Amino acid sequence: MDIRQGEFVSVIGASGCGKSTLFKTIAGLLEPTHGKIIIHSNSSSSTRLGQIAYMPQQDLLLPWRTVLDNCLLPWEIKPRFSKQQTISHIREMLSHFGLADVEKAFPHELSGGMKQRVAFLRTLVAGGGAGLMLLDEPFGALDAMSKREIHRWLLELWDELDQTVMLITHDLEEALLLSDRIYLLSGGVHSELQEIIVDLPRPRHYKMNYEPRFIALREELERRLYAAHTF
Repeated sequence: MDIRQGEFVSVIGASGCGKSTLFKTIAGLLEPTHGKIIIHSNSSSSTRLGQIAYMPQQDLLLPWRTVLDNCLLPWEIKPRFSKQQTISHIREMLSHFGLADVEKAFPHELSGGMKQRVAFLRTLVAGGGAGLMLLDEPFGALDAMSKREIHRWLLELWDELDQTVMLITHDLEEALLLSDRIYLLSGGVHSELQEIIVDLPRPRHYKMNYEPRFIALREELERRLYAAHTF
């Protein structure tokens, strides 16, 4: 698996095939039993730990803290700049994310989509110099309309993020809409990795879901996914 700077790459595969384990290993939370993970010529897991932005499926917002204070949590754990500099940066990003009006709100006052945006912002604050963001199926718990709104928002924001993103998802349309490339991971003793190039033009939008090339890519993904997990 070779991820290039600035790419958006999705990882798909059946439950239990090792996708989340792969992300935890990339983030430095686990040590690889075979092979190496190299980021910017560095293969040390201790160097990766705390330097890579990692967002799990659950938003994990602390219910007793406001939106601003939840986003400030990574700074409290590992301060890189002054508190005032960090707060100013967070407020700037809240405005950019359409969340300026809820800075003092608590998680129970937010919609599901807004909670995920706050969690996404906190993940950006947590990320360090690696410029890599790992998203472990963060939109899976959202309803269809909230997920579509998050996708629209993320696509609009994507050009300005200047981040390399890896996404785990079970939603094939989500993978196609967001990604430059998709890796299909199959588990088991004879596991293998398949690469699918998403040759759809950017900027992307939901109308693409009904275009012939999008439909053909989805059929190809479904075929490969079925073949990889048929024994």
